[in-house]
Amino acid sequence: MSGDTIRRLYAKHAAELLAFARQRVGGDSSCDVVHDGFVRLMTYGDSAALENPRAYLYRITANAANDRNAKFGIGNDWCDPPGDPAAQVCPAPGPETVFAARDELQRCLAALDELPAIYRHVFLLHRLDGMTQVEIAVALEIPQRTVERYVAKALAHCIARLGR
Repeated sequence: MSGDTIRRLYAKHAAELLAFARQRVGGDSSCDVVHDGFVRLMTYGDSAALENPRAYLYRITANAANDRNAKFGIGNDWCDPPGDPAAQVCPAPGPETVFAARDELQRCLAALDELPAIYRHVFLLHRLDGMTQVEIAVALEIPQRTVERYVAKALAHCIARLGR
């Protein structure tokens, strides 16, 4: 890969790679990690085979960060859990819990089916898709207050139908 190409890639991607490396190794070592990544890029043999240089730069920067962390023993706390491993097992829910959750989900879906389509649609956009009420109002071209009412009515209906 030519020096000109490396310089252009560095100018274009260095800042974002520094931020990426900073998340992985901290601010003091991030410059070294990015430079190590570009050194590895320069040693890449076939520049024609490099289809996505940005993705490759992220991969080699991540590898350089991992190598640096391994060299200096950073991250061992994540690998070796303290205490007895058997005591840290997270048990799966029992069949009764799974059945109760599925039953409640079915009752909730049945309650939503009883609502007008627009109420159900707005409620699902808000609760399942995670859209804010303002985003829903803009997307559906309705007032935000209307979205608030639809969500509140749908929620009240579901709570009433589930007996809570």
